[in-house]
Amino acid sequence: MRIAVLGAGAIGCFFGGLLARSHCDVTFVAKGRTLERLRTHELVVKSVRGDFSLPVPVLDSGHLEGVSSFDMILLAIKSTALEEVLPQLKQLSDQHTKIICLLNGIGNEERLAEVFGPQQIIGGSAFISVIREAPGRVNHVGEGRLVLGPWQSDASIENLKTIVGILQQAGIEASITSAIRQIKWEKLLWNITYNPLTALTGTIVGNALSDPDLKNILQSVKDEYLQVASAAGITISAAYTDSLLLPDKEVQNHKTSMLQDFENGREMELEAILGFVLTTANKIGVQPKTIECLYHLLRYAERKAGTAVH
Repeated sequence: MRIAVLGAGAIGCFFGGLLARSHCDVTFVAKGRTLERLRTHELVVKSVRGDFSLPVPVLDSGHLEGVSSFDMILLAIKSTALEEVLPQLKQLSDQHTKIICLLNGIGNEERLAEVFGPQQIIGGSAFISVIREAPGRVNHVGEGRLVLGPWQSDASIENLKTIVGILQQAGIEASITSAIRQIKWEKLLWNITYNPLTALTGTIVGNALSDPDLKNILQSVKDEYLQVASAAGITISAAYTDSLLLPDKEVQNHKTSMLQDFENGREMELEAILGFVLTTANKIGVQPKTIECLYHLLRYAERKAGTAVH
Protein backbone atom coordinates (compact mmCIF):
# COMPACT_ATOMS: atom_id res chain seq x y z
CA MET A 1 0.00 0.00 0.00
CA ARG A 2 1.35 3.40 -1.04
CA ILE A 3 0.83 5.91 1.76
CA ALA A 4 1.13 9.69 1.66
CA VAL A 5 1.39 11.85 4.76
CA LEU A 6 -0.02 15.28 3.98
CA GLY A 7 0.80 17.57 6.88
CA ALA A 8 4.29 16.98 8.26
CA GLY A 9 3.60 18.57 11.62
CA ALA A 10 3.59 16.95 15.03
CA ILE A 11 0.95 14.27 14.38
CA GLY A 12 1.94 13.59 10.77
CA CYS A 13 5.62 13.22 11.59
CA PHE A 14 4.96 10.93 14.55
CA PHE A 15 2.55 8.48 12.93
CA GLY A 16 4.19 8.76 9.51
CA GLY A 17 7.57 8.19 11.13
CA LEU A 18 6.36 4.99 12.78
CA LEU A 19 5.04 3.75 9.44
CA ALA A 20 8.33 4.59 7.73
CA ARG A 21 10.30 2.87 10.49
CA SER A 22 8.32 -0.33 9.86
CA HIS A 23 9.33 -0.17 6.17
CA CYS A 24 5.94 0.87 4.80
CA ASP A 25 5.92 2.69 1.47
CA VAL A 26 5.45 6.17 2.95
CA THR A 27 5.98 9.54 1.29
CA PHE A 28 5.70 12.84 3.13
CA VAL A 29 4.20 15.88 1.40
CA ALA A 30 5.48 19.15 2.78
CA LYS A 31 6.36 22.76 2.02
CA GLY A 32 8.67 25.52 3.21
CA ARG A 33 11.19 24.84 5.95
CA THR A 34 9.78 21.38 6.65
CA LEU A 35 10.27 20.38 3.02
CA GLU A 36 13.85 21.62 2.98
CA ARG A 37 14.64 19.99 6.31
CA LEU A 38 13.32 16.56 5.33
CA ARG A 39 15.13 16.75 2.00
CA THR A 40 18.49 17.17 3.69
CA HIS A 41 18.10 15.66 7.17
CA GLU A 42 16.52 12.68 8.86
CA LEU A 43 13.08 12.87 10.44
CA VAL A 44 13.67 12.96 14.21
CA VAL A 45 11.13 11.55 16.67
CA LYS A 46 11.75 11.81 20.40
CA SER A 47 9.27 9.62 22.23
CA VAL A 48 8.44 8.30 25.67
CA ARG A 49 8.30 4.93 23.89
CA GLY A 50 11.75 5.20 22.35
CA ASP A 51 13.53 7.76 20.18
CA PHE A 52 14.33 7.15 16.52
CA SER A 53 15.37 8.99 13.38
CA LEU A 54 15.44 8.03 9.72
CA PRO A 55 15.46 9.55 6.23
CA VAL A 56 12.04 9.76 4.57
CA PRO A 57 10.95 10.47 0.98
CA VAL A 58 9.34 13.90 0.63
CA LEU A 59 7.39 15.68 -2.11
CA ASP A 60 6.96 19.41 -2.60
CA SER A 61 3.26 20.12 -1.97
CA GLY A 62 3.40 22.94 -4.49
CA HIS A 63 4.66 20.74 -7.35
CA LEU A 64 2.69 17.52 -7.50
CA GLU A 65 2.19 17.38 -11.26
CA GLY A 66 2.55 13.85 -12.58
CA VAL A 67 2.59 12.22 -9.14
CA SER A 68 0.86 8.84 -9.11
CA SER A 69 -2.14 8.46 -6.84
CA PHE A 70 -1.72 6.90 -3.40
CA ASP A 71 -3.76 4.12 -1.83
CA MET A 72 -4.05 5.96 1.47
CA ILE A 73 -3.51 9.55 2.56
CA LEU A 74 -2.91 10.37 6.20
CA LEU A 75 -4.27 13.91 6.39
CA ALA A 76 -2.76 15.62 9.43
CA ILE A 77 -2.93 19.30 8.58
CA LYS A 78 -4.49 22.09 10.63
CA SER A 79 -8.20 22.51 10.06
CA THR A 80 -7.47 26.10 9.05
CA ALA A 81 -5.63 24.79 5.97
CA LEU A 82 -8.27 22.37 4.71
CA GLU A 83 -9.52 24.46 1.78
CA GLU A 84 -5.95 25.25 0.76
CA VAL A 85 -4.93 21.59 0.45
CA LEU A 86 -8.00 20.32 -1.44
CA PRO A 87 -6.23 20.75 -4.84
CA GLN A 88 -3.24 18.81 -3.47
CA LEU A 89 -5.49 16.01 -2.24
CA LYS A 90 -7.02 15.78 -5.71
CA GLN A 91 -3.56 15.41 -7.26
CA LEU A 92 -2.53 12.73 -4.77
CA SER A 93 -5.68 10.62 -5.04
CA ASP A 94 -8.06 8.82 -7.35
CA GLN A 95 -11.48 7.27 -6.73
CA HIS A 96 -9.90 4.34 -4.87
CA THR A 97 -7.81 6.41 -2.42
CA LYS A 98 -8.80 6.35 1.24
CA ILE A 99 -8.34 9.68 3.01
CA ILE A 100 -7.86 9.40 6.77
CA CYS A 101 -8.88 12.70 8.36
CA LEU A 102 -7.02 13.41 11.61
CA LEU A 103 -7.96 17.08 11.84
CA ASN A 104 -9.11 18.66 15.09
CA GLY A 105 -12.71 19.70 15.50
CA ILE A 106 -15.89 18.77 13.68
CA GLY A 107 -16.91 19.63 10.13
CA ASN A 108 -13.76 18.54 8.30
CA GLU A 109 -14.94 15.08 7.28
CA GLU A 110 -18.19 16.62 6.07
CA ARG A 111 -16.27 18.98 3.78
CA LEU A 112 -14.03 16.20 2.46
CA ALA A 113 -17.08 14.04 1.78
CA GLU A 114 -18.60 16.85 -0.29
CA VAL A 115 -15.51 16.95 -2.51
CA PHE A 116 -14.43 13.29 -2.71
CA GLY A 117 -17.54 11.38 -1.71
CA PRO A 118 -18.17 9.81 1.73
CA GLN A 119 -17.00 6.39 0.54
CA GLN A 120 -13.41 7.66 0.34
CA ILE A 121 -13.32 9.33 3.74
CA ILE A 122 -12.22 7.69 6.96
CA GLY A 123 -12.94 9.72 10.06
CA GLY A 124 -10.22 9.68 12.65
CA SER A 125 -9.29 10.93 16.08
CA ALA A 126 -5.73 11.03 17.37
CA PHE A 127 -5.43 10.78 21.13
CA ILE A 128 -1.84 11.85 21.61
CA SER A 129 0.41 14.42 23.26
CA VAL A 130 3.10 15.38 20.76
CA ILE A 131 4.98 18.63 20.25
CA ARG A 132 6.57 19.94 17.06
CA GLU A 133 9.92 21.22 18.29
CA ALA A 134 11.22 22.25 14.87
CA PRO A 135 10.60 21.36 11.20
CA GLY A 136 10.97 17.58 10.90
CA ARG A 137 11.55 17.18 14.64
CA VAL A 138 8.82 16.15 17.12
CA ASN A 139 8.62 15.17 20.76
CA HIS A 140 6.02 12.58 21.75
CA VAL A 141 5.28 12.99 25.48
CA GLY A 142 2.17 10.87 26.06
CA GLU A 143 -0.57 8.60 24.70
CA GLY A 144 -0.50 7.81 20.97
CA ARG A 145 -3.60 6.00 19.76
CA LEU A 146 -5.80 6.36 16.71
CA VAL A 147 -9.51 5.61 16.45
CA LEU A 148 -10.80 5.27 12.88
CA GLY A 149 -14.21 4.73 11.38
CA PRO A 150 -15.88 4.88 7.94
CA TRP A 151 -17.58 8.22 7.29
CA GLN A 152 -20.21 6.71 5.00
CA SER A 153 -22.96 5.77 7.44
CA ASP A 154 -23.82 2.44 5.80
CA ALA A 155 -20.24 1.40 5.02
CA SER A 156 -18.81 -1.82 6.34
CA ILE A 157 -15.89 -1.63 8.75
CA GLU A 158 -14.38 -4.71 7.09
CA ASN A 159 -12.52 -2.59 4.55
CA LEU A 160 -10.76 -0.75 7.37
CA LYS A 161 -9.16 -3.85 8.80
CA THR A 162 -6.30 -3.85 6.29
CA ILE A 163 -5.43 -0.24 7.06
CA VAL A 164 -5.65 -0.74 10.82
CA GLY A 165 -3.55 -3.88 10.50
CA ILE A 166 -0.79 -1.89 8.79
CA LEU A 167 -0.93 0.75 11.51
CA GLN A 168 -0.78 -1.85 14.25
CA GLN A 169 2.19 -3.61 12.64
CA ALA A 170 3.97 -0.25 12.75
CA GLY A 171 3.50 -0.13 16.52
CA ILE A 172 0.55 2.26 16.44
CA GLU A 173 -2.32 1.61 18.83
CA ALA A 174 -5.15 1.78 16.30
CA SER A 175 -8.73 0.63 16.58
CA ILE A 176 -11.94 0.70 14.54
CA THR A 177 -15.26 2.19 15.56
CA SER A 178 -18.66 2.16 13.91
CA ALA A 179 -19.48 5.42 15.71
CA ILE A 180 -16.77 7.81 14.55
CA ARG A 181 -19.03 10.87 14.86
CA GLN A 182 -19.50 10.06 18.55
CA ILE A 183 -15.73 9.72 18.97
CA LYS A 184 -15.18 13.08 17.26
CA TRP A 185 -17.50 14.75 19.78
CA GLU A 186 -15.62 13.07 22.64
CA LYS A 187 -12.27 14.22 21.29
CA LEU A 188 -13.63 17.74 20.87
CA LEU A 189 -14.57 17.74 24.56
CA TRP A 190 -10.88 17.40 25.47
CA ASN A 191 -9.79 19.94 22.87
CA ILE A 192 -12.32 22.60 23.79
CA THR A 193 -11.67 22.16 27.50
CA TYR A 194 -7.89 22.48 27.35
CA ASN A 195 -6.80 24.12 24.08
CA PRO A 196 -8.39 27.60 24.37
CA LEU A 197 -7.53 28.26 28.01
CA THR A 198 -3.95 27.02 27.78
CA ALA A 199 -3.41 29.11 24.63
CA LEU A 200 -4.79 32.19 26.36
CA THR A 201 -2.75 31.73 29.54
CA GLY A 202 0.41 30.13 28.09
CA THR A 203 0.21 27.09 30.36
CA ILE A 204 0.77 23.38 29.88
CA VAL A 205 -2.08 21.03 30.78
CA GLY A 206 -0.72 20.02 34.18
CA ASN A 207 -0.29 23.61 35.31
CA ALA A 208 -3.81 24.54 34.20
CA LEU A 209 -5.22 21.61 36.20
CA SER A 210 -3.24 22.44 39.34
CA ASP A 211 -4.26 26.10 39.45
CA PRO A 212 -7.61 26.54 41.25
CA ASP A 213 -8.70 29.56 39.21
CA LEU A 214 -7.89 27.95 35.86
CA LYS A 215 -9.43 24.65 36.89
CA ASN A 216 -12.70 26.43 37.63
CA ILE A 217 -12.73 27.74 34.07
CA LEU A 218 -11.90 24.29 32.70
CA GLN A 219 -14.86 22.93 34.66
CA SER A 220 -17.18 25.61 33.25
CA VAL A 221 -16.11 24.87 29.67
CA LYS A 222 -16.61 21.15 30.23
CA ASP A 223 -20.09 21.67 31.68
CA GLU A 224 -21.16 24.02 28.89
CA TYR A 225 -19.90 21.72 26.17
CA LEU A 226 -21.73 18.73 27.64
CA GLN A 227 -24.90 20.84 27.77
CA VAL A 228 -24.52 21.65 24.05
CA ALA A 229 -23.76 18.02 23.19
CA SER A 230 -26.79 16.77 25.12
CA ALA A 231 -29.08 19.30 23.45
CA ALA A 232 -27.68 18.21 20.09
CA GLY A 233 -28.53 14.58 20.84
CA ILE A 234 -24.97 13.46 21.58
CA THR A 235 -24.32 11.29 24.64
CA ILE A 236 -20.72 11.21 25.85
CA SER A 237 -19.78 8.34 28.13
CA ALA A 238 -19.46 9.04 31.84
CA ALA A 239 -16.18 7.13 31.91
CA TYR A 240 -14.72 9.74 29.57
CA THR A 241 -16.25 12.83 31.16
CA ASP A 242 -15.49 11.79 34.73
CA SER A 243 -11.76 11.46 34.04
CA LEU A 244 -11.39 14.62 31.95
CA LEU A 245 -10.18 16.89 34.74
CA LEU A 246 -8.26 14.31 36.76
CA PRO A 247 -4.44 14.49 36.90
CA ASP A 248 -2.97 12.34 34.14
CA LYS A 249 0.77 11.77 33.81
CA GLU A 250 0.27 11.00 30.13
CA VAL A 251 -0.66 14.64 29.40
CA GLN A 252 0.80 16.42 32.43
CA ASN A 253 3.54 18.08 30.38
CA HIS A 254 1.52 18.49 27.20
CA LYS A 255 1.55 21.81 25.39
CA THR A 256 -1.70 21.95 23.44
CA SER A 257 -1.70 22.41 19.69
CA MET A 258 -3.51 25.73 20.01
CA LEU A 259 -0.84 27.06 22.36
CA GLN A 260 1.89 25.80 20.01
CA ASP A 261 0.22 27.57 17.09
CA PHE A 262 -0.15 30.85 18.99
CA GLU A 263 3.45 30.81 20.21
CA ASN A 264 4.72 30.14 16.69
CA GLY A 265 2.63 32.83 15.03
CA ARG A 266 0.28 30.40 13.28
CA GLU A 267 -3.46 30.80 12.94
CA MET A 268 -5.29 28.89 15.68
CA GLU A 269 -8.08 26.40 14.98
CA LEU A 270 -10.70 28.62 16.59
CA GLU A 271 -13.55 27.85 14.21
CA ALA A 272 -13.13 24.06 14.18
CA ILE A 273 -12.90 23.86 17.97
CA LEU A 274 -14.86 26.81 19.37
CA GLY A 275 -16.80 28.20 16.41
CA PHE A 276 -18.49 24.90 15.63
CA VAL A 277 -19.77 24.59 19.20
CA LEU A 278 -21.04 28.17 19.29
CA THR A 279 -22.83 27.73 15.95
CA THR A 280 -24.41 24.49 17.15
CA ALA A 281 -25.40 26.09 20.47
CA ASN A 282 -27.04 29.00 18.66
CA LYS A 283 -29.13 26.63 16.52
CA ILE A 284 -30.45 24.72 19.52
CA GLY A 285 -30.93 27.70 21.86
CA VAL A 286 -28.08 27.07 24.34
CA GLN A 287 -25.79 29.87 25.58
CA PRO A 288 -22.28 28.63 26.52
CA LYS A 289 -21.03 31.92 27.95
CA THR A 290 -17.55 30.77 29.03
CA ILE A 291 -16.85 29.19 25.65
CA GLU A 292 -18.08 32.33 23.90
CA CYS A 293 -15.85 34.52 26.07
CA LEU A 294 -12.76 32.40 25.33
CA TYR A 295 -13.57 32.48 21.61
CA HIS A 296 -13.67 36.28 21.48
CA LEU A 297 -10.59 36.70 23.68
CA LEU A 298 -8.61 34.41 21.41
CA ARG A 299 -9.87 36.16 18.27
CA TYR A 300 -8.62 39.41 19.79
CA ALA A 301 -5.28 37.81 20.70
CA GLU A 302 -4.87 36.62 17.11
CA ARG A 303 -5.64 40.04 15.67
CA LYS A 304 -3.23 41.68 18.09
CA ALA A 305 -0.51 39.20 17.12
CA GLY A 306 -1.28 39.69 13.43
CA THR A 307 -1.95 36.00 12.71
CA ALA A 308 -5.70 36.15 12.13
CA VAL A 309 -6.99 35.48 8.61
CA HIS A 310 -9.74 37.88 7.56
